[in-house]
Amino acid sequence: MNQAGIWLVVKPSVGLPLFLGAVATIALLVHAAILTHTTWFGGYWQGKAKPAAAAMAETPTQVAVLPTATKPQ
Repeated sequence: MNQAGIWLVVKPSVGLPLFLGAVATIALLVHAAILTHTTWFGGYWQGKAKPAAAAMAETPTQVAVLPTATKPQ
């Protein structure tokens, strides 16, 4: 561990709760940002997403037809 010297400056009984608290705070902020800045996440939690089969049936597909090469005789 290359950062072991930090415990000579900060006691583990203080540093570990601060570190874990910072990680939990950042995780909560990221989740809150996703909830407030996206339109799809609330619907996802409410179960309003379309099934994949229905979504596939609604979208038309285009098929490209390529000309076949003919051999000269």
